[in-house]
Formats: sequence, C-alpha cells, structure tokens
Amino acid sequence: MILVLEKKDHINTVFPNLDVLKLNNTSSVCGANVQVVGEKRPCAYDIETISFNRRRNSQHRSYLQSWKYFEKFESEIRKQFVFTQEVQTQAQSVINKYTSSYIKQKGISENLQIIGIHLRRGDYLKDYNIKYGYQTVNKEYMEKALKYYRTKFENCLFLVFTGHSKDAVKWRAENINGSDVIHVEANSRNVDMCALSKCNHTIITVGSFGWWAAWLNNGNTVYFKDVARQNSSLRSDFSDDMKDFFPQNWIGLS
Repeated sequence: MILVLEKKDHINTVFPNLDVLKLNNTSSVCGANVQVVGEKRPCAYDIETISFNRRRNSQHRSYLQSWKYFEKFESEIRKQFVFTQEVQTQAQSVINKYTSSYIKQKGISENLQIIGIHLRRGDYLKDYNIKYGYQTVNKEYMEKALKYYRTKFENCLFLVFTGHSKDAVKWRAENINGSDVIHVEANSRNVDMCALSKCNHTIITVGSFGWWAAWLNNGNTVYFKDVARQNSSLRSDFSDDMKDFFPQNWIGLS
C-alpha cells in the first residue's frame, strides 16, 4: 500500500520527511472509481476505518484522531513527523529567548522544567460550536494544571502560547499568571507547535493543535477532560471513557 498526498498540501511543508508519494494532482488515483473510506466517530477508534480493501485505490476521509490507530507505529511516525530545520531553529530561538530572560531575572537554571501551555478559545466560542458541545477551559482548570507541575517539580517555567485571537490574549492575561509564567508572543502556527513540542512537558486546553503538540512533545501532559458537554453531539464523537482520544499516560483535570 502506498500513501499519496498532493505536493501542495500544507502538511508537506511542515513535515518534509513523510514517507508518502507526492503528486501534483491526486485525481489520477482518486477518480470516479475510488473507494471512499470514512469513520463513524472522529474522536474514537473504529476498527472498520482501517479494515478496507487495500488492493483498491482509496480516499480516506477521516480525522483518525485516536492514538490507537498508530500505537504500533509510534516510533516510525515520530521519525517522520519532524519539522523543517528552519522551523526548528525559529522554535528553539523562541524558547531560548524567554528561558534566558527568566534565568537571568530569577537566577534559577538547575533542573528547570519548561512547560508549554497551549490555550485555544477563538472559534470554540462561536455559537455553532457551543451548540455542538465544545467547552473551553476555566481559570480553575488552569490553576490545577499549574499546581500539578509546581508540586511535581521544584523549578518550573510556564510558557503560554495562543493565537492572535483578541479574546484568547485577553483571557490569558487575566487568568494565567504567576512569577513563573511567561506569555509568549504569537508566531506562525508551525513555529508555535514546534516550540511546544520542544518544551519538557505540556498543558493543553482544547483542539487537535494542542493534542498533536503534546503528542510530539512526548513528555508529561495535562489535558482538560471536560472538552465536550455531556449529552451533546460532540460528546457522542468520543468513546464512553474518552480514552480512545486521550493517551493513557496523560493526566486529565477539570
């Protein structure tokens, strides 16, 4: 079986080492007779999603947003999902900038644990997303997440990343603070995800961006376990215990 992507697909510009066939146009293999493969629930593992006829040309239309799909191939995927050198250099520069400033100010460098926080609000506050069941984090969750790491490690530095959303920037300023907390200026999404992956550990709120940043980070991860309102359409997209979506070693807080 050969995986095919179009050269112009954004993922190719982010992760150049993907073991795929890159075509200018995939219409030649995804024509009228193509086998379309979908999924029942976007945030849960579905064995039928990967039980398709591999002898036919197929188009996969699904999120595959469960660690169970690629559990057996984790090491190989980590080798392929490597950012471009340019992005890695920029991301490391971001981390060094804030870390150096903190160390100079506090005089703390020994065993310093850098925890990347990704805050997402923006589109999740739109009426249709709220109606669907999306929930954003509250201050209580953030305080619990910070406390978890402050208790676990003697010296912590929290770097808080978010996008250009005015609401997110304002909420961050009002709700995520402390002498060991630094608000990071927004960069390109590629650089921000890479920077998060280069921290020692992560705290994530909602969304697949934070999920993948945490997975690529491969350190300790604290996640918001109330991402979906009970009895909502979004909640039905997950497995009953949500463990198809969140890896078993991640720590869920509310």
